[in-house]
Amino acid sequence: MNIRPAQATDCAALAALDARCNPSPWSAAQFAAALDGRFERVFLAEYSDGLCGLIVWQSVCGESELHLLATAPEYRRRGIASGLLEYWQQAAADEACTRLFLEVRAGNEAAQALYRKYGFQPCGRRTAYYTLPDGGREDAVLMEQSC
Repeated sequence: MNIRPAQATDCAALAALDARCNPSPWSAAQFAAALDGRFERVFLAEYSDGLCGLIVWQSVCGESELHLLATAPEYRRRGIASGLLEYWQQAAADEACTRLFLEVRAGNEAAQALYRKYGFQPCGRRTAYYTLPDGGREDAVLMEQSC
């Protein structure tokens, strides 16, 4: 697996991958805006046969927040999300961040287990934060890790 910075030419593929993984996916324009952002970082994971994962985060004032982490369904359970998460943690350490945080859908128990495996602990909840495809709402679990 190769992890590299995303480029503007990757935005459509990133949006297509996110649409396969996320009930509220980002558009190609949102990925492009993140690439142009001063504090955002967008990276992708790929194998020789193509894009298999993505990660987006923002680091400001010693804190880093995960915005997106996605693995293509056909590549799951191969360590891609773990590799991307470790990549973010190392980048945050290199930037001297003292706190990492994220929010995750309350119903996404697999993601919460992954984050706990990497030292994140629940620290709050945002009621009805995420939109569901049926128009309903889902809570976000806030998780953090001190560095």
